[in-house]
Amino acid sequence: MFFDKLEMHSSRVALISENFEILNFHDLIKIVEQICKKIKKRSLIFILADNSVESVAGYIAFIRSNCVVMLIDSKTQINEFNILFKKYMPDFLWCNKNNLLKFQKNFLSLTHKMGNFHLLENKKKIKFTMDENLMLLISTSGSLGSPKCVKLSYKNILNNSLAIVDYLKIENSDRAITTLPMNYSYGLSIINTHLYSGASIILNNKTLIDKLFWKLFYNYKANNFNGVPYTFEILQKIGLQKIFNINVKYITQAGGKMNEKYIKEITKKFIKNNIKFYIMYGQTEASPRMSYLEMNRSPNKVGSIGRPISGGKFWIENDKGKKINKINETGELIYNGDNIFMGYSNDFKDLKKKDENYNKLCTGDLVKKDKEGFYFLVGRKKRFIKLYGDRISLDYIENKLKLKNYSTACIGKDDQLIIINERKRDMKVKKDLIAKIINIIPSRFNLKEINNLPKNKSGKILYNQLNKYINNE
Repeated sequence: MFFDKLEMHSSRVALISENFEILNFHDLIKIVEQICKKIKKRSLIFILADNSVESVAGYIAFIRSNCVVMLIDSKTQINEFNILFKKYMPDFLWCNKNNLLKFQKNFLSLTHKMGNFHLLENKKKIKFTMDENLMLLISTSGSLGSPKCVKLSYKNILNNSLAIVDYLKIENSDRAITTLPMNYSYGLSIINTHLYSGASIILNNKTLIDKLFWKLFYNYKANNFNGVPYTFEILQKIGLQKIFNINVKYITQAGGKMNEKYIKEITKKFIKNNIKFYIMYGQTEASPRMSYLEMNRSPNKVGSIGRPISGGKFWIENDKGKKINKINETGELIYNGDNIFMGYSNDFKDLKKKDENYNKLCTGDLVKKDKEGFYFLVGRKKRFIKLYGDRISLDYIENKLKLKNYSTACIGKDDQLIIINERKRDMKVKKDLIAKIINIIPSRFNLKEINNLPKNKSGKILYNQLNKYINNE
């Protein structure tokens, strides 16, 4: 099992809570063993996850008990939870006591209690088979509340964790602070890699604008910082210097493409402060990491996703599925590695299925490769439209406008381009100016303004919520 060697880190600090509680691995394992006694092996367990000691301890206990875990956002609405419940019929629910009244009707009374968390048993339990290799069910970043989940195996998680530990050089003296939800694959990978290495984690549910976050960050000497583009947008506003201290040795960014102008700016500052900066690329389906780029070593490769992780392999294919070997020719990025997911599930019936992907992932991302073997994202395969005969990348237009400090989302269909701009007090939007930036005449696109672009917790735009603007045209 993935967490079967935690005992070797016995006296080292494992977890630090928001309440300043410090737990070493020895004490954590004691708690884990108590939880393990209350469940049967190969049970399916829902965790309404947050960044707490109880949530992490439950996760470790269930994995060590050879159970299958589904991680669900603790803020999930009751109607969304009920959909998941009916589709998967879990054996147990591990949740904060604040959720009990919302979900208790589906479960028996208390089976186990730890701090603020309760283990509840399903009173409508049914028998079904799950593949012996299955470890984890987790939603893709854009499908919160959807029953569609990524199925990850023990092999997937172990291989990806080892690769991340290898290139970040995570040691048992390292200490991370949570900046992302536990149910988000990037956030979970930080927890997995640090605990596996005997390193420690400061568990935090606060945002970067909360004083408690920075009190925990400084007082307990976090030596790495991890975030998505939205995290760094906040840092840009409150002051990047907040993470410049003698303890921080590296910073990572994943979860989407960041503004290239800002990457150049912060890379210079990180190099000056002797902090390593890693740009990382991945998908939930890859457990989640596929490649990385250490900006300190390659500052001239801004915009690149780097090279594959150890044990992984990239290549590029054209629309006919043939490999592209030419330099700077665009095609779909294909990845091969032991970290590729087993397949998708929509209900408990899909949990018995064997691996359907055989270590291969068609990413859906369009890339090109330079002569030195570095890969660069061009856009999404499905994020292209034909505009009066010209093939247009919606992602490319967004990135062009982002460089000019516009916050936009581009949607559309053939012969219909819609640019949706998020209003800013100090910035007037003129269609003629945008037309010059993107090199498309004003009459060939529509411009709309809204107060806030819909985004998920990692800052990714929820394009499906913007499709109504296409239908109204």
